[in-house]
Amino acid sequence: MARPRSRHVLEVKAALAARLNNAIVHPGGRFLSTRSVAERFGVSYQTAHRLLAELHDEGMLRRVPASGSYVPGLRPALRGVQLIFHARARRRESFGAHLLQRLEDALVQQRVPVEHSWIRRGASLRLREDHYPVIWEEPSAVEAAVRARRFAMLLNNRPPVGLGGAYIDAVTADDFSGGACAAELLKQRTGHETGFAVLGGPVDDARSVQRIAGFREHAGIRITRHAKSWFVEGGRAKAAEILAANPVGIFACNDRLAEAVLAVCSARRLPPPPLVGFDNAPIAERLRLTTIGIPWGAMVAEAVRVIRERLQGSLASARLICLSHEPVMRLTA
Repeated sequence: MARPRSRHVLEVKAALAARLNNAIVHPGGRFLSTRSVAERFGVSYQTAHRLLAELHDEGMLRRVPASGSYVPGLRPALRGVQLIFHARARRRESFGAHLLQRLEDALVQQRVPVEHSWIRRGASLRLREDHYPVIWEEPSAVEAAVRARRFAMLLNNRPPVGLGGAYIDAVTADDFSGGACAAELLKQRTGHETGFAVLGGPVDDARSVQRIAGFREHAGIRITRHAKSWFVEGGRAKAAEILAANPVGIFACNDRLAEAVLAVCSARRLPPPPLVGFDNAPIAERLRLTTIGIPWGAMVAEAVRVIRERLQGSLASARLICLSHEPVMRLTA
């Protein structure tokens, strides 16, 4: 008569089954090897082999002789990229439009098939089974990828926290450090350590929050106002309030908000105070704006690198790639 299993061996099998049922494993992905199970859980090689064989017999695991153990299920072959961008990317000279164009050009150059998906208000999103989703400013698309346990990429933002982050590759820039860079530029330009104003984006936008926090860490702020949107029309009223406070310099958390400051100055025939924007979107060149630039080339290159790996079948852990900003000095504003 076979001896009953110890409590520890039963717990090891339960742990392996839980790992196969959780939200981290990917269909078709490689599972723990026999040796890994033995070393990780402190059981003999023979016990580990037997437990994996049982999971295979129970349909929870697929074992391939001379290859290893794999998570059951087929993963569809990916043929291209599904670009899911917020409708703001349709606006000329905007951050989203610039990012979309540069990424699409790079993918076309690499001969990667591309499909655009614009989410209409109230409409449900369909993720294509044979395309890798690349997402900008569409949280519902990220949620859909997490629910489907699919890899996807998030651009210029951080992945969701928790288990969902195991599926979301992200290529972004360090907003806190960028805000600190803006503070250093304004201090150098004005000779002041304090008395600055900040025109932030929407109050609940995480990027705006981080940029302001980085600025505050390195310079004193007299007044902070939050625009209703990231665009000129959303920032004019708050820009006027800031200018009325007569700050020694202004940090605008993106270039469109800096444009709002300049527009108010122009309308009132006021000389603009020292001003630093953020992003180095196309509008910044036209305005001759000193700004904290997104490293566009590096962001697109890193995104394309990860995209190619996923299209080639990579099931490696999701990556968070965080890039440093590039201050861009111009002669005016």
